[in-house]
Amino acid sequence: MSVLYFLLLVGVLVLIHELGHFVAAKLLDVKVLRFSIGYGRPLVRVTLGETEYQIGAFPLGGYVRILGIEAPPDDRSAKLDAGRSFASRPLWQRLIIVFAGPAANLVLPVIIYFVFFAGHTVLPAAVVGDVLDGGAAARAGIEPGDRVLEINGRAIRYWEEIEESVRSSPGEELHLRIQRNGKTFERYLMPIADTVRRRDGGVQVQGRVGITHAPFVPLVGVIDGASPAAEAGLRTGDLIISVDGQAVRNWRDVQHQLGRHARRTSIVYFRGTELAGIPQIELLAAGFADLVPATQTDAKLNRQTYTGLEHAEMFVAHVDAGSPADGAGLRPGDLIVALDGKPVAHWLDLDQRLQAEPNKTFKLTWKRAVPGTVGHPAETITAELTQVWRKHIDEYDHTVSRLVFGARNDIDRGAGGMVAIDGRFGYALSKAFERTGETISTMASGFFQILGGDSPGEALGGPLMMYKVASVSGNQGWDSFLLMLALISVNLGLINLLPIPMLDGGHLLVFVIETARRKKLAEKTLKRIQLGGLILVGMITVLAIRNDVMRFFFR
Repeated sequence: MSVLYFLLLVGVLVLIHELGHFVAAKLLDVKVLRFSIGYGRPLVRVTLGETEYQIGAFPLGGYVRILGIEAPPDDRSAKLDAGRSFASRPLWQRLIIVFAGPAANLVLPVIIYFVFFAGHTVLPAAVVGDVLDGGAAARAGIEPGDRVLEINGRAIRYWEEIEESVRSSPGEELHLRIQRNGKTFERYLMPIADTVRRRDGGVQVQGRVGITHAPFVPLVGVIDGASPAAEAGLRTGDLIISVDGQAVRNWRDVQHQLGRHARRTSIVYFRGTELAGIPQIELLAAGFADLVPATQTDAKLNRQTYTGLEHAEMFVAHVDAGSPADGAGLRPGDLIVALDGKPVAHWLDLDQRLQAEPNKTFKLTWKRAVPGTVGHPAETITAELTQVWRKHIDEYDHTVSRLVFGARNDIDRGAGGMVAIDGRFGYALSKAFERTGETISTMASGFFQILGGDSPGEALGGPLMMYKVASVSGNQGWDSFLLMLALISVNLGLINLLPIPMLDGGHLLVFVIETARRKKLAEKTLKRIQLGGLILVGMITVLAIRNDVMRFFFR
């Protein structure tokens, strides 16, 4: 199947490119001598009108032969088809025919993305799933379940519209119309400027207000063996359903319900039990617990209610061997509570704070259950750690550098509200153009980085890389394959527009030069330009093949 995916990927890309030249020539009444699917000896050949259509023995791509584009027509053709050769046409028509090939490669992603987005029927609704404590949204009084109707007078329907408004407005006040329990009111909040660093090294400054679409599910953890929660029989991984008969939707509800009074509380929860012999499947069984919170007094004589229930999200599930987290002594089952002395309530917050300062030495604090004891408080551990940049090979055999912390949790987020798409056709079309534009921008930026030396030449790939990409994306499913086809189609279109002789961009450059000079270049000059382009293309090809060999055979 990998070979089939490779042939299909390359074949479609080349065929679409040549089809662009073919359609443009036909529309401008330039004579097309042959349109071939594949190369080599023709298996099938028919003549329709003045054009031969054939299927070659080697079904990889294809080509189009246009009168006068490769060589001047002979005397007989010149008489029969006067004015219909490529060379005889005005500049604007020649520009269109040459540009149509790369343009077809840039149009293909629009079609693919349109089909992809047209298959969507619902989108995340503009409903707040959860609110982070201490954020701008929490200070403005926004609560989970609030539906955002407008932002700065603009109607809002989907969650992505909220994200776009917040991210693009750091330090700018936003005016929101909110609906809660059938009532409509207004709120004002100002997104803070947040420098977001991804673990692949990318940096972006964007606004943040502390809301999420997916709620933090009320999964709890118990690490203090002497806590009221442990004495009530609650365990790490229990899913709280209700507190004193009141349903809880998220972790925030659990905090509010249990943090009010130090009195006996009735809790209903679900606990998963593995099915014998099938570890991937768990049976949920309902449980009941009577929790009697304790009252504690801090150093300033402030009284607070203590239950021992922790947010399961902050429990460590995996620690990579040899990572900074491993070196600091972090272990699965530990509960991360603070970073540099500041409490951490959500793993998302921990991850963002770690990425914001990749070279800093942090002081991490966590709690650990004392092994072999019952009813014993957890011990608190503090250690320093510094993240490191490490290279690893991704599924496409690319070398990727990532910032490594080395510890992960294992908690799935809840599901946020969904809403039907209003005007699916218009939505799919607008998203198709938007996604294509983003892809073109990203690819063009990558080209300039390679040309400027900001990205290594090893980023180039040849036939083996194409084979790997086609194989991996194809085995992941048709959706993945088509999206990869869209990416590579943009790549091919942009490469062909480079002002290098032998490529379409080189032809366009020659046309521009001839227009500026108001006369055609001499045949000898054209041959020299073509030779230079051939040498340059050959050098790039050799570099790409060299990278393939080093990547797949000497790594």
